[in-house]
Amino acid sequence: MKFRLLPIIMFVASAHFYGQVTPQDSTRVNNPVHADSQTGTYTLKDIVVDGVKKYTPAQILRFTGLSKGETVDIPGQKISNAIKKLWDTQSFSEVEVYVQSIEGETVVLRFHLQDLKELGEVKFTGKGIGKSKNEKLAKDNNLKPGTKITQNLVSSLKTNIPKEYIKKGFADAKITIQDKVNANDPSLVDWTINVDKGKKVKIDHIEFEGNTNVTDAKLRKKGFKETKQKRFGIGGILKPSKYIEEKYQEDKQNLINYYNSLGYRDATIVSDSVWRNKRNNYEINVKLNEGKKYYIGDITFTGNTVYPTDYLQRMLGYKKGDIYDAVGFNKKVGEDGGKEDDSDIKSMYMNNGYLFSNVTPVEKSVTGDAVNLEIRINEGEKATWNKVTWQGNTTTHDHVILRALRTKPGNLFAKSDIKRTYFDLAGMSFFDPQQIGQDINPNQQDNTVDINWKLVEKGSSQVQLQAGYGGNSFIGTLGLTFNNFSLRNFLRFKDFKPVPQGDGQTLSIQAQAGQYFQNYGISFTEPWVFGTRPTALSVSINNSRVKYSDSAGNAQKLNIFSASAGLNKQLRWPDDYFSLYTGLQYQKYNFSNYPFEFGNTTEYYGNANNLSLNLGLTRNSAGIDPIFPTMGSNIELSAKLTPPYSLFSNKDYSTMTPTDKYKWMEFYKIKFKADVYNEIVGKLVLRSSAEMGFMDGYNKELGAPPFERFYVGGTGLFGGRFDGRELIPLRGYENASTYGGTVDDITQKGGGTIYNRFTLELRYPISLNQTAKIYALTFAEGGNVWNSWGSYNPFQLKRSVGVGVRVYMGAFGLIGFDFAYGFDKTVLGTEPSGWKTHFLMNQSL
Repeated sequence: MKFRLLPIIMFVASAHFYGQVTPQDSTRVNNPVHADSQTGTYTLKDIVVDGVKKYTPAQILRFTGLSKGETVDIPGQKISNAIKKLWDTQSFSEVEVYVQSIEGETVVLRFHLQDLKELGEVKFTGKGIGKSKNEKLAKDNNLKPGTKITQNLVSSLKTNIPKEYIKKGFADAKITIQDKVNANDPSLVDWTINVDKGKKVKIDHIEFEGNTNVTDAKLRKKGFKETKQKRFGIGGILKPSKYIEEKYQEDKQNLINYYNSLGYRDATIVSDSVWRNKRNNYEINVKLNEGKKYYIGDITFTGNTVYPTDYLQRMLGYKKGDIYDAVGFNKKVGEDGGKEDDSDIKSMYMNNGYLFSNVTPVEKSVTGDAVNLEIRINEGEKATWNKVTWQGNTTTHDHVILRALRTKPGNLFAKSDIKRTYFDLAGMSFFDPQQIGQDINPNQQDNTVDINWKLVEKGSSQVQLQAGYGGNSFIGTLGLTFNNFSLRNFLRFKDFKPVPQGDGQTLSIQAQAGQYFQNYGISFTEPWVFGTRPTALSVSINNSRVKYSDSAGNAQKLNIFSASAGLNKQLRWPDDYFSLYTGLQYQKYNFSNYPFEFGNTTEYYGNANNLSLNLGLTRNSAGIDPIFPTMGSNIELSAKLTPPYSLFSNKDYSTMTPTDKYKWMEFYKIKFKADVYNEIVGKLVLRSSAEMGFMDGYNKELGAPPFERFYVGGTGLFGGRFDGRELIPLRGYENASTYGGTVDDITQKGGGTIYNRFTLELRYPISLNQTAKIYALTFAEGGNVWNSWGSYNPFQLKRSVGVGVRVYMGAFGLIGFDFAYGFDKTVLGTEPSGWKTHFLMNQSL
């Protein structure tokens, strides 16, 4: 018995699918048709499929979950489920099910399906959208050729793309999609997506009502951290005015938190309103109820056995009678994430193994304007690290990672160990700091913790290209640095990629040349030679040659040979951010027809030797990304000392020639440098830097030698190699400026024995991804050089300001460009130094 083709979509099925599984615009489900003769239970004999080209009936049958020979009810749940499964594949724009035929107790179903269209070419248009932006938008939204065109896809594009512009202040951003058939493949649809970001919509005014104790200006600054009204000057640049709903909601909570920090425990927002004015900008009004100001009453501790109450009280820092700063109090206890420096009570417990401890502040009672507080402590048992694993190191050997881990099996759990391991792994420069992560799994049943470190290798070897212009000559460096070298596998040619890697060693080979200058060097560093603490061994050999002709055509030559070796050991005290360097260096100078200034005397022929002990004490907590530190500091104190030969001889230096005096140089050189990094607003980072150095001789008759002196100016290109001088960067002035001192120092031709340099630098990251780290900067700095403490004046500085950009690529290192204006004239100059352009590669300023 055969029936005419009838749809069998049931009311129950349509009600289930209309709201949940028909996201496509073109999707339709037939209205149900009542046909009593169709109802009943049947055996599914077969299915027939029409409308689709990419799938066979057997594939469609597998999609539905139905099987030939099984019983189905018409109407029934199995067919409803089959329809849902077809929608869930997101492969069809239409799904219709009919009864094809009924013969006795068997039925043949017909599935009419329409394929979804697929995407062909995608092009974005709109103001400011070029080729790179086109590629980024397509990549970020996964718009690849062949992508199924669903309403979900269209809806997400209309939401996600404008959202990017809304975050930048374009509140009315929107997109429109135009489609057409692909010229080469009619089954594909090409999209042209026009992005209309509109005009920036600012916040004209943020007004507050009900605030009698705190001014509007203070609330706008301290409470609304992200939502700002229009401002002029630097504030408007650092924090531009824009309305983002999510940030506004956060700022309302920030506002209450700010009131709580001032002691206004009961402060509330009565109401708030946001609207657009005639200028189409935003207006915001917030009505407040401040409540009264509260103070701290009695503070009690319960449950503490590990630490005495008086010690916890001192660590807490709050006492009876203080303003009740609920925000600060809770952070000091350890609530709301605790203090960033782990100086809260909860972190103290966690850094001593008590992972499962609870430290809870409770407002026990309120008497008048005094809040009595109780800190309830449940210490629990100490936890230890159990399983410590890592993944993602495709080049770096496991033992290199293992020795960097502070989270070692069997050790007591410490929250600080996690932070420090992160810092050490990032500092290796083998892994992308932005992608280092960890999975932490506490097991309270046995008081253990499992941790898995997630690493992403980055290119660590570099082709070094260092370039600059100074001394009327272009200076360039070409070299290779392998930052993850493996010396032990050097003879295993199968491990060459292009050289053996993975042991964390550094091998650097450099060749440097200018019109009159050549320098060749090789260095090697093993970061961990022995012991349980990192101790780095470094050795280097360097040879420099300067050669040019005088006015008579005679060759003028200077050769400098240098060799050094040293150990840099991480210390335990005062903390393990400190390290101590101890090394020896030997330098030999040979000069022929080459003028050297020895006080008021010029010597042209001779040689000099320099054997020195080098000491350095460093504390480096700058991180977490070594290319773009956002926190911490790097402080260095160094000393270079030669033996005091004159103290052990009876030579009359007043009768000796200058070259004889300095056959073996004797002097001491002390240098200090400090860099501090602080996040100012958002991603904006302030680098504050101060440094100074001075040198002198042990014997007044000898004084400081003519070598090793300080020269200030430029980017410090080829510092410390050219005729033994040490070049101190100072942007806005010429490289190795020969007149960096005062008028009475002209005879020293710019070189001095004392220098100062101060820098304030604002940095903002443009990109911190693995491919390229890019940040812009603006700076103000000043520095100078002097030849004696009598002429030293730390306020007599050569000043400059400027802007620049830095780009770090793994294969080439750090590339920089600065445009700086020098405000002051050099000693013999009559005009300010003016604008100077500085280009640098692999230079640290």
